[in-house]
Amino acid sequence: MKHKTKKYFKNFSLILGLLSLTAIYGRWIEPYQIEIHHLWIQDEYFGKVFGRKILVQLSDLHINKIGRQGEKVLQIIDRLDPDIIFLTGDYAKWQGDYEDALAFLSQLKAKIGIWGILGDYDYSDSRKSCLFCHEANSGSFTKRHQVHFLRNSSELINLPNGSIRVEGIDPEKTESLPPEKSLQLFKKAEPAVVLSHNPLLFKMFDKNQHIFMLAGDTHGGQFALPSWLWNIIGYKKNAAYSQGLFEEGNKRMFVTRGIGTSHIPIRLFRRPEVVVLHFVQ
Repeated sequence: MKHKTKKYFKNFSLILGLLSLTAIYGRWIEPYQIEIHHLWIQDEYFGKVFGRKILVQLSDLHINKIGRQGEKVLQIIDRLDPDIIFLTGDYAKWQGDYEDALAFLSQLKAKIGIWGILGDYDYSDSRKSCLFCHEANSGSFTKRHQVHFLRNSSELINLPNGSIRVEGIDPEKTESLPPEKSLQLFKKAEPAVVLSHNPLLFKMFDKNQHIFMLAGDTHGGQFALPSWLWNIIGYKKNAAYSQGLFEEGNKRMFVTRGIGTSHIPIRLFRRPEVVVLHFVQ
């Protein structure tokens, strides 16, 4: 009996030790191991227009304070020296202080420009969300950063080898629109880069539309779980589009794991990433 108790205690201590090490790794190590994820996409039109331009996607920063992780991201961006940065939402913590998120955005630089959308966390304080686009207590556009925020709107980027349309789907405004109205906003014939925080909106595009969507929101799950389990616990976005490249006809989408965390500040085998897009003909 004494031998069994001793063995039980030893096994329990081993399991507890492994869980503790996993928690330490997930909380204090992996979230700071930021990967530079180079994604190569073969597309005749995008490859011709973008050529050798350096395109970067950032998402889901969830900044409470810039700190070590934020500084590391800024150093990576500085080294990459991008031509264009695409931002796909969730810069602030839920109902947190937006000042650090705005300070981070003010330090982003790109030679051609920065285009972005807001995420649901950025709308968690509706008054503060206005500061992403406007000066405080003013209708004037902010001068704190270079970001062109798109709210169910688009802009044309003119480049030496042609033009490309960038479209931004706004999470708050899109949800209030009837489906047919949402489709009308983005159902255009010409090729476009589409920014959407929520990857499930990939379904609203026809498979014959020539689009490349960039999305985030899922964090890659933060934990390496199978899609069927995400389905059971009700995370449809993670079940369908947790991370990576998705293709259906002419439409394609890349879902990034993003940088920060939400709810539980742990990542396990889902490293944060800065995405570098390479379009080739």
